[in-house]
Amino acid sequence: MLIAVHLSGCGVKGNPVTLSTATDRTQIMQNLKASVSDKAVNLSWDYRNNEHNKGFIVIEKSELGSAGNECKDCPKTYERIGQISLKSIDKKSTGGNNNFTDEKVTHGKTYYYRLIFCDDFNACFENDVTEINY
Repeated sequence: MLIAVHLSGCGVKGNPVTLSTATDRTQIMQNLKASVSDKAVNLSWDYRNNEHNKGFIVIEKSELGSAGNECKDCPKTYERIGQISLKSIDKKSTGGNNNFTDEKVTHGKTYYYRLIFCDDFNACFENDVTEINY
């Protein structure tokens, strides 16, 4: 009589990690500000989390009066205009200040900008939104 035994186990795959909550991730970027220069809109914000070094920040823009954005209080449609890797973020101990320049703007228009944090699992969380009249 032959008896075969198959032994397997899951074993330890790695140390347990605490998952951040969605509310923690929406606070990673704060104080989004827009300023006008001669030929561009300059965005700046504070980066408030040194724990996340993988993933990226998406910068999106919406233009008042464009298709899907007819009125100021209507829901807006956004287009991606930039992406910044978290590896390139200025991560100071007190939070880094970061920026992005949008040169595709026209005088007399109103623009809305928003930041979206995407972690290393591609889960994305909307953060600050700001408005500027160029």
